[in-house]
Amino acid sequence: MKKKSTVLAIVLASLLALTSCGSSSDSSSDSSSDFSASDLAELFSDSANVSSVKNGTVGACPSATLGEMADAFMSSPSWEEFTSTTGGTVVQLTGEISYDGYPAEAILQWSVSGSTFDTEYFGINGVGQSLITVSALYNNMCSATY
Repeated sequence: MKKKSTVLAIVLASLLALTSCGSSSDSSSDSSSDFSASDLAELFSDSANVSSVKNGTVGACPSATLGEMADAFMSSPSWEEFTSTTGGTVVQLTGEISYDGYPAEAILQWSVSGSTFDTEYFGINGVGQSLITVSALYNNMCSATY
């Protein structure tokens, strides 16, 4: 996770450097090379599939979205989308949780098809967990939103 944070910091620093480049004495400079706040927001906004899962709910917690549950339960939740080896779309949530009283990295993956998604994988510190365990996780995540 530190690698992602470092890369993000480098990208942001580079973008800020690019926006401050250019001569202030040249009033006819082309502003198309400057990044606006909306450009940066678009760069870091969620894909439609990530938004669909983040804004979705599960039966164990119909009162909160998965995004709200992740924010309440995990440290530094991170969402991404990728294509599986079989060509399907996968949305992945990575974040730090407490497991047996110790910090651990949790990974949740959902397969996405249109506007529906199904839990496909749950791992703690790289060790796959039973999908039955997901129900307990969802209950704990839901409780954290109260």
